[in-house]
Amino acid sequence: ALEESDQTRAQLGLAHSYSRSKVKFNVNRQDNMIIQSIALLDTLDKDINTFAMRVKEWYGWHFPELVKIVGDNYKYARLVKMIKVKTSLSDESVDALQEVLDDDEDLAKQIVEASKTSMGYDVSDVDMLNVQTFAERVINLEEYRRQL
Repeated sequence: ALEESDQTRAQLGLAHSYSRSKVKFNVNRQDNMIIQSIALLDTLDKDINTFAMRVKEWYGWHFPELVKIVGDNYKYARLVKMIKVKTSLSDESVDALQEVLDDDEDLAKQIVEASKTSMGYDVSDVDMLNVQTFAERVINLEEYRRQL
């Protein structure tokens, strides 16, 4: 005959044994983490490219020459955020542009010259706000991706 305390201990032992078998060490667990991380990076890259394409498309109506000068999505988005309206650019803007362009003075001067002869048209304040919002999103996603 089993006493109640023996029965309780046996149930507890059985429960621990059962739990251990269910939570066995998974040898692939670290692989799963790596696979998840890679999937996250892929998704992030895809989202960044999609948003960057929209920024280039929309800002391209205003300043189409910029996309030919700067190909990098991150730099392009930072430039859009900094420039806003292309007519605001002048020779004094070169230093600020250089900061975004990793001190490339020639590229900065190219952008200023292109803004003077740009074929793009003026954009409404609401449209510019939307472009700025998307540019900010590209910048934030790219910086987040670089942290990973």
